[in-house]
This record gives sequence, structure tokens and C-alpha cells, in this order.
Amino acid sequence: MPNIKFYPHKTQGKCKIYARIRIGATKDFRLSTGLTIMDAKDWNKKTNLPKPSKAENKNLKSSLDNLHNKIHSYILDLERDEERSLMDITSRSLKKLIAQFNNITEASDIDNLIPFSEHYYKSLKDRTYTKNGVKHAFKEKTISKYKNFARVLGLYESDLGRTIKLTDIDEKLCDDFLDWLVDQGKSVNTRGRFVKRLITITKDAERQGLKVNPGYKNLKGFEDETIVVYLNFEEIDKVIYTKMPTQRLEVAKDWFIISLFTALRISDLFRLTKNNIQIIDGGRYLCFKQYKTRRPMDIPTHHEVEKVLKKYNGGFPPLYSQNEKSQRSMLSTQIKKVCEFSGIDNVVEGRYNGVKGMYPKYKLISNHTGRRSFACNFYNKDNWSVQEIMNITGHESPKNFYKYIDRKDRTLSITARAKFDQLEIESNNQPKLKVI
Repeated sequence: MPNIKFYPHKTQGKCKIYARIRIGATKDFRLSTGLTIMDAKDWNKKTNLPKPSKAENKNLKSSLDNLHNKIHSYILDLERDEERSLMDITSRSLKKLIAQFNNITEASDIDNLIPFSEHYYKSLKDRTYTKNGVKHAFKEKTISKYKNFARVLGLYESDLGRTIKLTDIDEKLCDDFLDWLVDQGKSVNTRGRFVKRLITITKDAERQGLKVNPGYKNLKGFEDETIVVYLNFEEIDKVIYTKMPTQRLEVAKDWFIISLFTALRISDLFRLTKNNIQIIDGGRYLCFKQYKTRRPMDIPTHHEVEKVLKKYNGGFPPLYSQNEKSQRSMLSTQIKKVCEFSGIDNVVEGRYNGVKGMYPKYKLISNHTGRRSFACNFYNKDNWSVQEIMNITGHESPKNFYKYIDRKDRTLSITARAKFDQLEIESNNQPKLKVI
């Protein structure tokens, strides 16, 4: 009879559950079940199962019972089979059995990259991640990104002409993948993000007890030099005081003004309604939870934003489309036209369609420009602290905030120069003591 016992690989905290499977005197396997306990302190060492004190542990116990029965039945079937024997049981065959239990696509190919990548993005809908001690569910947007990545890997494998195994993932394969992405016209930042996703997927396979190439740990994601394009206050005034030739462009201009003085992400901008406008201690604020971070925000309304809200009876401009992707695309196109019509046409460095070069500024304007403009403009005002600005942009760390601002801008250096000059004047006006 097989002896099957489960155990957490740590004594406390969130961790994976492993199975020890002993068959006779010669076969002894230790494999990941692909299941996780949220706190190993809830493990019952006598029953080798989680204590059913919580709903999540009851579900985990049920899953482990089902897995135990599946493994047990598999071994007994082999024992009764006239053509096979217990000697046919290997670590690989048990891994495939467990993968099948966990609904991994094409369990027979579990050691291959593409099937595992497909399993990974499908599994995210039932998984959580912890950030700052709080558990979060994966958003559909994140799942969609990994789904697309699995599709791209499939295209690469097809061009490569051979199956990619998890044990193939090392620096050599990554370099070849990056060369292929260049041929596909992918930008530097896209290539860097794809490497990060490849690392994440391979690391997850390793956690599940699958064999991977240790060389994957030498891989590193990357990103291109950030070129910050933003509108300064003078250019913003041009936009504000230029009458648009069509109502469609006027609506785009109004959305852009709101973005310029609230630093809102596009994912938050179009979710706002009149209900988000609240009065706190006599002042008006936009109150909402950020879609990306779920962080509560209270953003004071700038007087230019109030002018826009007044135009729409205290509400927000109309949407071009109820479909968020369509809305994003249409607004991005329209605000470029708004800036072109406003005379924002000086030639600056930037990326247009992913290609770095010198372009008329209006061509480089996007939905994100409002957010960048707020960060840059108020960072350059000497009476605003970084923390005050981050409280509005919603950045959680200065490191991420500084990616948003133009560090080449000399405004702060010029301000510091003026302050040094003032100190010199004050110093020269001070009475001097003579040594006698």
C-alpha cells in the first residue's frame, strides 16, 4: 500500500504544500502539490492536513483529500495492471498527475514552457498576491497581459521550430528571444517587460516543483531611458484659452484640462461621476479609490477644473465611448489635435510610434501627458514638497515618482542659483568684525 503524506515546506506564514509519496522500500518521492496554505501555523501535524478552523483551510483540506485519492487510485491501478508495474512510477509521471489535478493545460507537456505559461495566466484568477501586508486579487488587465505573453511565446516557439522546455530557459535562449522581438518591431520597454514575465513564470514553475534551468536567475528585466514630454504652465494656458473649432475637440480639451490639474490616470479619469465630488472642511475634492492601486484619494479641485465642471452642470464631460479601450484611443487622438490647434508645435525629443527622434511636440502628447505635466510643473514650484505632489499623483515611493519628472529641466537649479546669490548679498550686508 502507498503511504501518502502532505506537509508545508515552512513552519509559519504562507507556503506551498508538498507531498511525500512512499511506495514499498525503494520509491520515495517529495513533490509540490501546487497548493498553498496561507499560514503554516494552521497545519495539523497529527492528521497531516490543515486545521479546518477557517473556510480557506476547509477548501484546502478538501483539495488535498481529493489529491490523495487521485494519487492512491493511480498507484493501485498500476499495481493491478498486467502490462505495467509499480516500477513505472517516476517523479515525472507523478508531476504530470498532480499537474492534471491542478488543471494545467496539456498535462503531458507540463515540462514545456508554452503549456505552463497558459496554465499560469489561467490560474491567476484564483490566486492572490500580497502588497504592504494586504492581499489583492489579480486584475483582469494583469491576467490579459500574461495571456498575451503566452501567445507571443507561442509565436516565438513556432518560428524557432522546436518545443521550448522549462529547462531551456537561460541567458542564451533569452538573448535569442530578444533578437526575435527586435525583428517583430517590439520597443525596448516591451522587450524588457517580456523578460520580467518570463522570469516570473519560470520562478512559479520552480515553486511548483518542476525542473527548471538555474540559469534563469541570471536574467534581468530592463527599460529604456525615460524621455519626459510635458506641457509647462505657459503651454497649458495656450490650451485653456484656445477656442476649439468643433465640439468634439472642446470635449477632449476639457478632459485634458482635468487631467493636467488632477494627475489622474486614464483608468481613474473616466470612472468619475458627480458622486466623487465631495466637500471636506469647506473645500471641494475628488474622492475615489485608484483603480490600479485601490488607494483612497482626496484630490483638491483646481480652479481650472472647477470651470470645466461648471460647463457640464457640476459634472464631467461626456465620453466618446462606453468601451474604455475605445475611449482611451479616441481621446489620445483628439488631444493631439487639441495641442496642434493650440500651437504646441515646437520640436522636441521624444518617441513617436516607438521610434526615438525629434518631433513637433503635439505628436508626442498622449493620455498620460496630463499626469506627467502635473508632476513636473509642481515639482518645479519651490513652495511644493515632493510629498505634497505624491499625495495627489498617488505614487507610493519617490523612486517611481522621479520617473515622471524631467530631471533635465534646470528650473530648480536656476532657483537654487538665485537663492545662493541672495545669500551672498545678505552676507555682504552683514557687519564684519575686525581682528585687532
